[in-house]
Amino acid sequence: MEEIGSKWKPIILYRVSMGINRFSTLLKNIEGINKQMLSKQLKELEKSQILERKMYAEIPPRVEYTITAKGKTLMPLVQAMKKWGQKPAEKPSGKKTATQGDQQLPLFG
Repeated sequence: MEEIGSKWKPIILYRVSMGINRFSTLLKNIEGINKQMLSKQLKELEKSQILERKMYAEIPPRVEYTITAKGKTLMPLVQAMKKWGQKPAEKPSGKKTATQGDQQLPLFG
């Protein structure tokens, strides 16, 4: 669980599995993440052998990420997390009304 147990790693894995595999595209498609955090998370996923980093000898340099065989074994878990996050939230019992802060962000969207 430690290998994908951060806020961003399941989202990154999901996006890469959907074909969003370049750093700049990931940065644009993951709301709320900054360059430093994305870079750190990608390096950790690569170190854990969940993602593979391929650098192309081009100018400017192009780097693409793909999911490894080990990473593919995690995809059912990531898909289950996505499905769980899309379920409508149960309404709390009592008089409390949902506020904007109580709503979930569509992180996998």
